[in-house]
Amino acid sequence: MSSSPDAALAAAPHAYPELRFRELFEQAPVSLQILDPEGYTVQVNRAWEALWHIYEGSELKRYVLSREYNVLRDPQLVESGISAYLARALAGESVEVPAIHYDTAALGQPGRARWVTARAHPIKDGAGRVVEVMLMHEDISARVEAETALREREERFRTLAMATSQIVWTNTADGRVLEDSPSWRAFTGQSYEEWCGLGWQDALHPDDRARVAEIWAACVATHSVFETEYRLRRADGVYRWTAVKGIPILGPDGAVREWVGANRDIHDSITQQEGLAERLGREQRQSALLAKVANAARTLHTALRSEDIADALAQEVGAILECAQVEVSLDAGDDCTPAGPGALAVPLVDRKGRRIGCIRVAGKHKGDFDEQDEAILVQLAAIAATGFANAQLYGSLRDQDRRKDEFLAMLAHELRNPLAPIASAAEILRIAANPERIRASSEVITRQVRHMTSLVNDLLDVSRVTRGLIKLDRTLVGIESVVASAVEQSRPLVAARGHALSLEVAPELAGAQVEGDATRLVQVITNLLNNAAKYTPNGGAIDLRATRDGARVQLCVVDNGIGIDAALLPHVFDLFTQAERTPDRSQGGLGIGLALVRTMVALHGGEVQVHSEGSGKGCTFTVWLPLA
Repeated sequence: MSSSPDAALAAAPHAYPELRFRELFEQAPVSLQILDPEGYTVQVNRAWEALWHIYEGSELKRYVLSREYNVLRDPQLVESGISAYLARALAGESVEVPAIHYDTAALGQPGRARWVTARAHPIKDGAGRVVEVMLMHEDISARVEAETALREREERFRTLAMATSQIVWTNTADGRVLEDSPSWRAFTGQSYEEWCGLGWQDALHPDDRARVAEIWAACVATHSVFETEYRLRRADGVYRWTAVKGIPILGPDGAVREWVGANRDIHDSITQQEGLAERLGREQRQSALLAKVANAARTLHTALRSEDIADALAQEVGAILECAQVEVSLDAGDDCTPAGPGALAVPLVDRKGRRIGCIRVAGKHKGDFDEQDEAILVQLAAIAATGFANAQLYGSLRDQDRRKDEFLAMLAHELRNPLAPIASAAEILRIAANPERIRASSEVITRQVRHMTSLVNDLLDVSRVTRGLIKLDRTLVGIESVVASAVEQSRPLVAARGHALSLEVAPELAGAQVEGDATRLVQVITNLLNNAAKYTPNGGAIDLRATRDGARVQLCVVDNGIGIDAALLPHVFDLFTQAERTPDRSQGGLGIGLALVRTMVALHGGEVQVHSEGSGKGCTFTVWLPLA
């Protein structure tokens, strides 16, 4: 067997080019050390340097890689017994080296002593001869230290359990006694055999056993804290009231590992007359509080505006909980954290479980807030949330009623406008003999009748929408034909206002179809184009783009018009909603076009959205329809 590292390496088979192997070896995340068949170190990687604090350029590393350094003769390694494992690896066996405690000071290096495990793996040539041994190290110091600390904590717990005056016990995950408790045996007089398993329940008062067993079984099943009071038989046969609390200890996987609990003797305090009187007073105060809560509910339900409800809620909460600071927030994004120590915060949640705000209280006049205060605050928050929902509904109905009135007034104006020119043209027809004047009057009448017909058709569509009577004549409709027809119908209005209309249909939509009503789909795009034309100043630009978005076609109508104010943006698709009209009433219609768009798109299984950066910054209406 050759003793030369170069010869050994030259004899080893190579699965990768030398450069790739060297890079993989250096970048490996574990400590690697290559030894030749004589046990001399020939190469180490960066992880090895980091583990042993021996770096490139140090005298010690040059010594490790020299021919004089032989791990089989190193005093520390020989003493630890690792030489025997390396000898087995050099003989051709893969060997797991157990944990060994190393003191880096013995190597003349900084750092603390550590626990290290290793694996020695022989590398053989085609004839089965060992040409190298790869030694992989793992630092397990943290794990060993954690195990040691755990043992020390367990010893401290046992010592504390022996020293405390309370009755300390531990149970298994399923709720049965397993470990002995000298304090329990000393108090009850039960032997370990008598109280192990569920035998501890035999020491309870007969009137308490069923209740406590039910609570205990529920806590074991739900992994919740076991906390109650029961009478426990003392060794002399006297039953004493005890307060018990058991905590489930969870393992890394979230499952209960064991239960730790303690019983505290509260017999003297619970039987004192003062305690009973205090309990009676507490019940009386609770009755008074419930009456106040009922009165607050009546007050909150009479308010019709959210601002009034918020003011009333703040006043009622401050009076009932006797606190100086009450804040009612109607911000849905409020994280509802208390304002500071000694404060409470409860979220306002609507009927659908969505957070709509928060109530915060602080500065209680006497003492601190307790669980009863929190329960009252939760109840008032629920009452107020219902009030806010009702106020929102009332406001919505009021807005709809206002929009309806505005619509009727606008409809009357729109229907009256064509009557004047029609009447004038009719009078001219009656007295005129000039063919040119007759033709012009006829055109006026035709144009105004066409306008009135459009208004009436829109009204009929509104009627069908509100009554759910719109029916679709479904066929396979080509995207290109829908877009072309919509552009053709909108072109007169676009041209009349001097707009530049551009059309862009993506090549991948050639021949693409949707399943729907061709007339209604054309109406959707036409309404969007007409809407853009109405609310874009003369000489503006309107773009209609059709692209593919996965399994849907995306249709965008973009203009550089007056835009939409942020307050109006959420309501643009509601019936009778319009942007502000110009003094000459050249913009706008009946405020139903976009509502029809939303209804028609929904009936076709699509969706529509609008985006605007604000007033004067134009709009983008986007429609998505599923492709056939």
